[in-house]
Amino acid sequence: MKYNLTLIRNTIQKKLLIMLTALWFVFPIGSCAFAGGIVAGSDHNGKNPASIRIGIIGDQTGTADLNAAYGYLQQGVTALSAKNLDVVIHVGDLLESSKSEAEVSAQYNTATGILDALPVDWFMTAGDHDVNPPVFQQDSGDRSREALFKSLYGTRVPEVLDQPYYSFDVNGYHFVSLYSLEALHADPRWGNIFLNQVTEEQFQWLKNDLTTHKDSRGIVVFLHHPMWYNWNAWQRVHKLLSRHRVSTVVAGHFHYDQRDMRVDGIRYVVVGATGGTVKQGARDAGNVQHVSVMTVRGAKVIDFELISLSDNNPLKLTPRVDMDKVQAMDIVLGELWNFASTNPVLLKNGVLVNSCGSTSPAKVHITPIGNPTDKLIDIDIAFSSENGSVGISSAGFTPGQCETVINDYQCKMARSSRIFFSNLSSVSVNSFAGPLWEAVLDSGSTPTVGTVLNFDIKLTYPGKSGDLYLERQVSTTVGSCQ
Repeated sequence: MKYNLTLIRNTIQKKLLIMLTALWFVFPIGSCAFAGGIVAGSDHNGKNPASIRIGIIGDQTGTADLNAAYGYLQQGVTALSAKNLDVVIHVGDLLESSKSEAEVSAQYNTATGILDALPVDWFMTAGDHDVNPPVFQQDSGDRSREALFKSLYGTRVPEVLDQPYYSFDVNGYHFVSLYSLEALHADPRWGNIFLNQVTEEQFQWLKNDLTTHKDSRGIVVFLHHPMWYNWNAWQRVHKLLSRHRVSTVVAGHFHYDQRDMRVDGIRYVVVGATGGTVKQGARDAGNVQHVSVMTVRGAKVIDFELISLSDNNPLKLTPRVDMDKVQAMDIVLGELWNFASTNPVLLKNGVLVNSCGSTSPAKVHITPIGNPTDKLIDIDIAFSSENGSVGISSAGFTPGQCETVINDYQCKMARSSRIFFSNLSSVSVNSFAGPLWEAVLDSGSTPTVGTVLNFDIKLTYPGKSGDLYLERQVSTTVGSCQ
């Protein structure tokens, strides 16, 4: 076979010319450099895609001690001030709106006084504790606390005087603060999730805002509720965001950190509390106070750092596949709220009984516990009493309730055991199955009225990120038959 070398040479030269011309438009001389195989140059609109460092603060409210919560806020501000940031965003729940308007205003002054110590500008989105009225009613028409929040924060961000959602720019990056409380007292997880959605009015505003800022280096969206838990309602918002240079959507509300998902290049993240109530258990199961630093370059998150305020140990985002199960276990442990009333222990003639009309030794039972997850979980029970004056003469799990009994205080429970239903919003335990565990108390040395009997219940889930546990201490107090 003969080859026309001239034709081949001309064809190769022509293709090279086309390739070089294309490269010229993508990487014009003077704005690109090749080093180690990595191309550093302008982004789609010719701007230098410099990164931006963003501090993130989580919830303060949803706690019984607001002063302690603001103490964590102060720690968070101190930690973030040393991080060479460009801006700080707060994901909501700065205030406790169930208080009087005068008290809420005083809280605002205290909290913003702490935040103003930041060396960079800070912005926030409204949370449920910032705007919900004191009386609980889903889709409430009482907008008094919302109006108060708008008047307070509106002195800093005038757009909020008209509407609780707004946007701003920092170093060529665009930030969008969405409002997740258009239906008050609605919740994407623990309330009527169908009410928790972006209204048409806010959606059209978002559409216009994104179009206006389409040439931004990158876009960050933040809001309080993780509204994507109601994906059917959130889907149109996500599709809109995916058509623009949105790198991430950040929310709070859950009081625990969570690496949620990446869809169409957009990263969804939930940050934990910065003073609000946290879970009882492992750090990676939500038992930690923290702030975060997110670094964004263009339309991509290149780093997400969690800074623990509870200790100095490293902290990482826990994947949602684990935290959804941890949350279900937390709901189960919450069913122990009436442990004392369902386990009365009384002192009668030096003997512990369950009722003054009984002569049998007192028993204590743990009933509303089941496994709401898809895997075996470990159950550990520990007992203690003040001064060791009360002991346990016998204890054990009810036959058939555990897949494997390790000893009288430990067992492995099969998936979905003792559960009516378990989903992303709620769990129902089958208490009709009777006690999971029961113990007969031993008076030992003569106990006294007022002695506290403590029971620690620990549930451990073998998660993707390792063993994650939650625990709950419940107690009952020795009463008197006299």
